[in-house]
Formats: sequence, structure tokens, C-alpha cells
Amino acid sequence: MGAGTGPTASPGHGGRARRFAVFAAAGVAVLAGSAVIGFLLTRGALSPTGEEAADCAPVSEPGHVVGDGPGSLDSPLGTVLAFDHAYYVERSAEKAFEAVSPSSRMTPDRLRVEGVDRVPEGTTHCVDARELSPTLLEVSLTESPPDAEPVVIRQRVRVAENPDGTWGIVSITPAG
Repeated sequence: MGAGTGPTASPGHGGRARRFAVFAAAGVAVLAGSAVIGFLLTRGALSPTGEEAADCAPVSEPGHVVGDGPGSLDSPLGTVLAFDHAYYVERSAEKAFEAVSPSSRMTPDRLRVEGVDRVPEGTTHCVDARELSPTLLEVSLTESPPDAEPVVIRQRVRVAENPDGTWGIVSITPAG
């Protein structure tokens, strides 16, 4: 039975449902399209921590990770670690792109030109990521450039499961 049909449907109900579906689809398209732009904007919305970079002692517990290690595409949290490790440690947009979902609009060229190439050589990082839902993560990324104060970048990272069972980043947007 289609929306807006049947004995309990009120007039106009189908129109509201269709409008809602259109707005939901538009929201998904905006999120997917904002991946690179959001990542780059969050890099511009940095806040100095006002202190020396803290030790990035690894933490791995259900729904929460801290670290700067290579991560893994086997889980949403591990995917964020893998992306940032490739970005900061390996300085490879191509390697970082391996942690990107096929549904994202990110490209290796944009990651390189507008991201990796702009990060000073020797910059270290620390990821503190928490699951808000199975596909939405809250990330505090501490970026420590050489000869500069560390900054914290707060992000919301949306991920999706790939057909092969691995995970990929769909979008990265600023978080308040």
C-alpha cells in the first residue's frame, strides 16, 4: 500500500511523507558532499589548547578509542584512526583515501592538495573518538605542529559499512 492510501490516511498525509523523504534525501546528499569541505573547514576552525601536547596513550574500549596508531577498517573507530594515521604519519592522501567510503565525495587529489600538503612536515596527532551511534562518531583530534602550540579539532565523522564488510568515512563536519 502506498503512502497516503488506506482507511486511516488523512488527506495531505502522503504529501507530508513525500516532502519529508525529499528533505531527508537532500540532507544525506549534503552530508555526503560535505566530506572534503567539512574536513578542510574543521582544519580552519582550530583552537589552541594552550598547553603542551598530552601523551597520546592508547585507549581501546567499547565505543571509545584514543591513539595515533594505524587503526583498521574493521570498525568505525578503527577507520578514523586509519584515516588520520595515513594523513599525519604516512602523509599519504592515497592511503587516507582507503579509509573513505565509496559513497563519499572525497577524492585523493583534494585530500592531498587541500590537506596533506598543507600540514607541516613533522606534525603529530592524537585521536580521541567516541561512538554517538553505530555510524556517527564524535572526534577530538589534537594536531601538534612542530614549533607551534597544539590545536584541537572537534569533528563529527559519519561512517558507512562497505559491501566487503570494512568501514569507510562518508563525511567529516565541524562539531561545536
